[in-house]
Amino acid sequence: MRTVRADPRHMPERMAVFAVEYLGPPAAEWVARRRSEQPAGAAATDELRIQVVHRGVRSSVAEGSFLGGPFMALLPIAFCGALLAQFRMVLELAALSGLDPRDDTVVAHLLVIQGVHPTVTEAEAALREARSAVVSGGARASWWSTVRRQAYLIGLVAPQDRPRGKLRRAAVWAGTVALVLIGTVVPFVWIPVCAEMYRRATNQLAVVAARYFALHGGTDVLPPGSPATRRATVRPGFLLATVRVLLACTVPVVIAVVVLATDIRVADEHWSTVLLAFLAVSAVAALVWYRRRR
Repeated sequence: MRTVRADPRHMPERMAVFAVEYLGPPAAEWVARRRSEQPAGAAATDELRIQVVHRGVRSSVAEGSFLGGPFMALLPIAFCGALLAQFRMVLELAALSGLDPRDDTVVAHLLVIQGVHPTVTEAEAALREARSAVVSGGARASWWSTVRRQAYLIGLVAPQDRPRGKLRRAAVWAGTVALVLIGTVVPFVWIPVCAEMYRRATNQLAVVAARYFALHGGTDVLPPGSPATRRATVRPGFLLATVRVLLACTVPVVIAVVVLATDIRVADEHWSTVLLAFLAVSAVAALVWYRRRR
């Protein structure tokens, strides 16, 4: 975070270098270990690709949604965590395609896959410029500038393939403003919203990465059954996020109404009871989710 804020202009290059240096070796080890545990063949490699994408999506959602939900001030840290989870996924896909994720040349490929630079040549030139740039300890980038740059890099904000109409733009802005206002009162509504955004962005990045490696000496692209290649007219993730937002808004209200209606007090205070009840409901919901997953 210190480097990102001190030199925001070269943030993509510095994060890509950091990712290859620190995440390349564990990515190569994980792929080598999993390959040794499974029989050789194209089917086994396709299965590993699906596992890599699943892990990458889950990691980016977990890293970005929690801190980026109730704790908005920590959003840049959440974005860094989600970005590194995406980098780890791309490096593992590179290893499955026959490339060495520990090689410095992979850094330029990462920048092209992210859409930071259109070609490897331009990415390598930008890396040379970033390495020669002096990171000063003086003025730092603002919180908003850091968040905005990270949002573009992670794929949460991207140029539209076709321009939106005025009515659609107005609806998007109205929904965003409403979400911000509601999230100020009930911060947990941000968690399902952020989760859906990270899920979509990471899946799209997986598709781009697989196609890129296939065109640059790799093997097959992601198999049709992977989560990143599924397409549907109705977006179930968006509907699920909407339902979870409504639940996140409804549950605290219901708890407060029940506590006030039954006049249950802890330390002679209603709000202490509301807080304890909310924590209890959250703990029960987490336990049910954990048991279902396990």
